[in-house]
Amino acid sequence: MRAVRSFVGVVLTLCIIGWLNAAPSREVGSDVPDSSPMIQQVAPQNHEIAASTNWIKGMPTRSREIPHPALRVAQSDPDLSATGNPTIAPLKWAGLVLNYAAFEKDGQKYNRQCTGQFISPRVVLTAAHCVQDDETGAFYDLKKMYFLAQYQNHSFSQSYRAVCASRFDGWWPAQLTAQNTEERNRARQNRWQWDYAMILVDRANATGYYKNWAVDWQGKYRGATATGYPAAMLRGEIIQKAHGEIYFPNFTMPNIVALRHNNSDLTQGSSGGAWVANFSKQDDAEHNILIAVSSFIMKEQPGVSFGAYPTSALHRLFDYVSKGCSR
Repeated sequence: MRAVRSFVGVVLTLCIIGWLNAAPSREVGSDVPDSSPMIQQVAPQNHEIAASTNWIKGMPTRSREIPHPALRVAQSDPDLSATGNPTIAPLKWAGLVLNYAAFEKDGQKYNRQCTGQFISPRVVLTAAHCVQDDETGAFYDLKKMYFLAQYQNHSFSQSYRAVCASRFDGWWPAQLTAQNTEERNRARQNRWQWDYAMILVDRANATGYYKNWAVDWQGKYRGATATGYPAAMLRGEIIQKAHGEIYFPNFTMPNIVALRHNNSDLTQGSSGGAWVANFSKQDDAEHNILIAVSSFIMKEQPGVSFGAYPTSALHRLFDYVSKGCSR
């Protein structure tokens, strides 16, 4: 477990643990400062995923081990309670973002795992802290970054390698290293409005993608369904869903939206998971509208997930990544 940093308010992020100041401020959803896409890197060619089904055998992960992933179509029991079925819309467009051997501790290498989903044939949407370490600023190695579509119980339908990944530079502003403490704290608070990223993968997804995603939607949706792979539920091996009420909290962190789903176990591993308005097995223009992705939770508010409120900037990032992260 990584070290916890201390500020005034306790904030437990879904993939990492941090602390943020949570004093009242202006209403979330107001205008955001401009921010430009910042490329991670473009992955070198010819680093295909290993053909063997035990390519990550014996590698400990942050929350669990994945000893023998089988490269086959993921299946599950019928859709019951919070457990999701990855063979139906919209969960068939989701999967596990895996950063293989992302960090080392006590002589062992560990993976970083998040949730992601296709928003076009080749672009995966996830959280920014799933492609870049939020404490060190180091990007995770694209050569060890994979998207395991329809992940379920050590199985997945297809594995995709990352070609390039990007997030907005507002996620890692220069002020984070400022000498002035107040300036640093303000930068740490403001960055969470940019906690989303996109990954371009090496080929098109065969099961489809979220065709409907909304920006600047405040007042249009009252509820949504959070999706993801929380380690606290079935060890994160089965995708979960939890419906809840949307609201906009008064934080010093601007442009943050909240989802009260009352599921206190929807925690680590859910980062980057879609919030879906009008969740349904139907695949049409009126259903399965992606409106945000999970970013963090607060210890004092169990059962509530927080995410960046998406503005038109989301389209700029998509345009940038879909073109190969080239200006």
